[in-house]
Amino acid sequence: MPKESKNLYSAKLLINEIPVTVKSKRIKNMYLRVRAPSGDVEVSAPKQCSLNEIERWLFERHDWLIKQRQRIAKQPSQAELQFVSGENHKLWGKSYTLNVVEQKRGTGVEQLADQLSLITLPHYNSVKRQQVLNHWYRAQITREVEALLAIWQPRMGAFSSSFGIRIMKTRWGSCNVNSKKIWLNLELVKKPVECLEYVVVHELTHLFERYHNARFYTLMDEFLPDWRERKKLTNQFI
Repeated sequence: MPKESKNLYSAKLLINEIPVTVKSKRIKNMYLRVRAPSGDVEVSAPKQCSLNEIERWLFERHDWLIKQRQRIAKQPSQAELQFVSGENHKLWGKSYTLNVVEQKRGTGVEQLADQLSLITLPHYNSVKRQQVLNHWYRAQITREVEALLAIWQPRMGAFSSSFGIRIMKTRWGSCNVNSKKIWLNLELVKKPVECLEYVVVHELTHLFERYHNARFYTLMDEFLPDWRERKKLTNQFI
């Protein structure tokens, strides 16, 4: 049974043994996503759509769902990082070898030609080391976002009130159209800068159009004609 909340609901469907999570939202069109690397299927639907309508819509796209899940299943899984010397870590789409340096005081990261030197205290475990690296990552992406906003806000005529960086599990960015604050996923620091630029433009476009509708995509075509190629690059595995 769907859970009702202010006329919105979430529910589970089974489409030929494929579990699907359905969430109703205040949107105009239906959207279908297959999440990597899990292969989880999610549908965002207008709140007025019934589950029967959504189910029929999904069955019409069953073959596409199967192909997408098969494609994701063939992609290599990533080993969990331990934040030890010799691991490969990404920065702006390039791989760097991690070199862990233990010191009695002070932490940080130094970027070399092909290496990231992670300076930690001797007692730091993988969680603490990751925090040090993420703190440095946050500084890198913040600097890039500030530079991109300085270019794109006057160019588009769309001005955010502020921006924030955080780790997101299911999206690259978000925009609160009421407060005009945009949020960006910290993981974008591992992607090429063109991907971050695409997400920044995408979120700024929401200041003109709240929904992912025809007007939104027309604006994206106007502002960033190659946004579709950048979106594909962004959604590739890190």
